[in-house]
Amino acid sequence: MKSENKSFFYFFSFIVLIIAAILIVVNNLLPIIGVNVSGPLFSVLSTIKEIFILIVIGFSAYYFVVGKKKVWKIIYWIAIALFIVGIVLLWF
Repeated sequence: MKSENKSFFYFFSFIVLIIAAILIVVNNLLPIIGVNVSGPLFSVLSTIKEIFILIVIGFSAYYFVVGKKKVWKIIYWIAIALFIVGIVLLWF
């Protein structure tokens, strides 16, 4: 990966970390004060968080398996597919 791409990826990873941390804390604290977090807004925010996490983990894992044997790449794609299926199942 080129240096400027790494810099952007690291920045994107940092932003995703901040968004995920805020959403996790908010989703755990709001029910304590009586706010219902099962509405569509919180569902959409959770899905966005999961997609961002998939992007960051997916890129990181891809650069791990790029020089490995074929079995590692197959495991990678299966894991990515399972993650996507999990995200889709959140909506049902």
